[in-house]
Amino acid sequence: MKNTKVVVNRYGGPEVLEIVNEPLRIPTRNEVRIKVSCSGVALADMMRREGLYPNSPEVPFTPGYEAVGVIDALGEDVTQFEIGQKAAVFFDGVGAYASYVYCKAEEAIPIPPGIEDAEAVTIILNYVTAYQMLHRIAKVQEGDRILIHGASGGVGTALMDLGRLAKLKMYGTASASKHMPLERFRARLIDYRKDDFVEVIRQEAPEGIDAVFDPIGGENWRRSFTTLGEHGRFVGYGYTSVFQQGSGEIWASEWSNLAEQQVTPAGNPACLYSITNLRHQHPDWFMEDVSELMNLLAAGEIAPMIYDRLPLSEAAKAHQLLAESAVIGKVVLIS
Repeated sequence: MKNTKVVVNRYGGPEVLEIVNEPLRIPTRNEVRIKVSCSGVALADMMRREGLYPNSPEVPFTPGYEAVGVIDALGEDVTQFEIGQKAAVFFDGVGAYASYVYCKAEEAIPIPPGIEDAEAVTIILNYVTAYQMLHRIAKVQEGDRILIHGASGGVGTALMDLGRLAKLKMYGTASASKHMPLERFRARLIDYRKDDFVEVIRQEAPEGIDAVFDPIGGENWRRSFTTLGEHGRFVGYGYTSVFQQGSGEIWASEWSNLAEQQVTPAGNPACLYSITNLRHQHPDWFMEDVSELMNLLAAGEIAPMIYDRLPLSEAAKAHQLLAESAVIGKVVLIS
């Protein structure tokens, strides 16, 4: 039996993603092997592929944060799982684009019955990120006004879905062509290509925003700061403007400066969120939040938006879709 993986052997565009096959190995002590049904695709995968992510992994590497599948082999001393049990795993951005993955038994995440695999994938990265930023970091309350940049993305749609559930007043930036599918979240959608979000907020919410969630960085961060109300909080969780800059140096500098200061120039609290960092600091939070979100999904309280399901062999096409800003929600790779 072979394990099919997507490998980056050199930094570059989608064309550098290569499909390789390698022999399967037997799980080691306290390890499980998962036969993957689907893996998630994220913008950060593209940043690592191009070598733009701070501390990008050295080549060769396999991209991917999250995978869902069925446990098909158990290492010695594993007693909490059974062969045939559905499970998920979260990696620190490297390892999920594969037909089989391995993890320590305590890091495998059981998937409740009745949950579709592709929807489960959205929970592990996108919904946990959104949930933790809303409730662990910004600590939003019913009626709070929030501004979501990149509202059509995987995390953006998760923020709006959870914001709707929390009864928040939401503003979201997205291109006009994506507004119709997003209307279900009942947010005030702002066409960032036509309208100035700062001016829209100034006119429609003159008291200011209670929490801003910004994955863009650079000038967008600075303009987002100006929309905050007296008690507003800023949460940055990415730096997609790095694609225009072509270098991770500015990102690394601005990120480290704001992380050290922890306040905006006007004195509002500022937090830079990283799911991998918070998971290492509070692994109990991660497992608690995954469980809560899986329960919400099983109950039909949340409805992840999946844009496309593509074969693992078409990972390059998935990256191209994200690069073209064509995606609304999540792209999933099917093994």
